[in-house]
Amino acid sequence: MTLGEKVRARRRALGLTQKEVAGSAVTRNMICNIEKGVVSPSLSTLHALAEVLSVPVDYLVSEEEDLTVFLIREALPRLRSAYRSRRYSDCVTICRRLPEEAMRDEVALLYASAQLGLAERALHDGNLSQIPRIVSEIEYAVQKTPLPTEHLLARAELCRAIAVNPRTPKWEIGTERYCRLANEAVGLERFRYLSENTEVQVFDRNLKEHIEARRLLSAGKYADALSILVGIEERKSTGEIGSHLLFLIYTDLESCYRELGDFELAYRYSGKRLSLFSAFRE
Repeated sequence: MTLGEKVRARRRALGLTQKEVAGSAVTRNMICNIEKGVVSPSLSTLHALAEVLSVPVDYLVSEEEDLTVFLIREALPRLRSAYRSRRYSDCVTICRRLPEEAMRDEVALLYASAQLGLAERALHDGNLSQIPRIVSEIEYAVQKTPLPTEHLLARAELCRAIAVNPRTPKWEIGTERYCRLANEAVGLERFRYLSENTEVQVFDRNLKEHIEARRLLSAGKYADALSILVGIEERKSTGEIGSHLLFLIYTDLESCYRELGDFELAYRYSGKRLSLFSAFRE
């Protein structure tokens, strides 16, 4: 496709006449001659045409005939770089600047993955009210790509369950489905089979200690559990404790103090838990 053919095809795709494309920088006669291939436009004319036709100048002078393919090829390096750097908002911005028909294949996968990154970041920061909208974007994008997205959808649904019911998210979608999604999100069942280990292992010290504290709680060892929970809470100033984990810590601290008969502190942590829960809804 020649440059003139591209100009004509794009003009018609936008429903514009040659007169409507023409302006102070380009005459209608010049556009007619460019489309016929009679003349070659100057650089300033190319820029004027590109602006009116909403296409990059590089596309007009490239060998690529399909505008969408050209835009995808130009955007992918920036999109991949932004995703590798965890600049998820930049990924979303790049994708949204592309035409609707570009939302496919790798672009759609990267868009969904970036939105998941934003959802999990919102979960960590306690901005739970944003998550349902973000998950809707993920569900839209995964329909546009044939690439594997099961793990993305599983993690997205888990985020939404926590956003809707922070205290007991498994009740929101059912315990069996919650556990199945957790397995699907990280391939946990496969890892269990390969390791021949029947217990889930975690490596984050805060999660590991919280699991131990809950084991002690179940065993009625409230003072021991309290010591661990207080230690975890003290780390919240470091930024390593996400809002949802802190919510669960407050819940268990309330239970410990109540069982130990310290109702003043139980009431205090009940207030902290409810305050954080209210913030989730804002």
